[in-house]
Amino acid sequence: MEISLPPLRELLNEKVLIVSANKSEIIPLLSNLMLLSMGAEAYIFKARFIGVDAIVKWRSPKSYMPRDLDEKMRRSRTKLEAKILWKALSLGIRVPIPLFIDLDAGVLIMSYIEGKTLRDIAEEIPETDLCQAIKTVGSYTATLHMNGIAHGDLTTSNIIVANDGVYLIDFGLATFTKRSEDMAIDVHIFFRSIESTHHKVEDVAKKCFVVGYRQVAGDTKTEALIKAVNSIRLRGRYVATRRLRTEWVV
Repeated sequence: MEISLPPLRELLNEKVLIVSANKSEIIPLLSNLMLLSMGAEAYIFKARFIGVDAIVKWRSPKSYMPRDLDEKMRRSRTKLEAKILWKALSLGIRVPIPLFIDLDAGVLIMSYIEGKTLRDIAEEIPETDLCQAIKTVGSYTATLHMNGIAHGDLTTSNIIVANDGVYLIDFGLATFTKRSEDMAIDVHIFFRSIESTHHKVEDVAKKCFVVGYRQVAGDTKTEALIKAVNSIRLRGRYVATRRLRTEWVV
């Protein structure tokens, strides 16, 4: 499905001059815009950005919000997401690379990651490969937490397994935080995504995640995290599910 929405039309009309040792050419800044998903927060497109595959995230205006507040929120969320992506990259975590940002328009363009989501392959790949991938997710998560970042939506849909490694994507709800509960909620969300979608590999996935987390955070912080996760799971708003274990012990 091809789509063109403001303010992306302006970007689609722009051209750039590419100069190399052998030739020069004028190419579109942005082209081949294809809608991938349309969520409450943003439209997600695949596109060509200066000749390379990219992901375009556009936080669209919310008609139900006061205009000034909406613009402020879209600017701040777009800026924060790009900032957190750069921080994650500096920590050695594989995430999409920010390529272009337009705060006024709420547009963030990032590198495209070729691969499959963990959601799609978790029950298809060998258990050893699954464990290694999820250990990496655990170590990435601990690294983020140790540096005051919570992902905010750590599900298997936001983990891509590519030929060159494991990537975390969609930092749209990520935040800088020092609250231990925010870190525990990250892990709770990941565990719930495993329980609800991948129950056949639930135990191995959780154990491998904790192994990876522990390798970075150490025993004391990991045990405190699991205790906080169990506390969250005992609260009423998280218990209304058929298979939820009220406690999970490492």
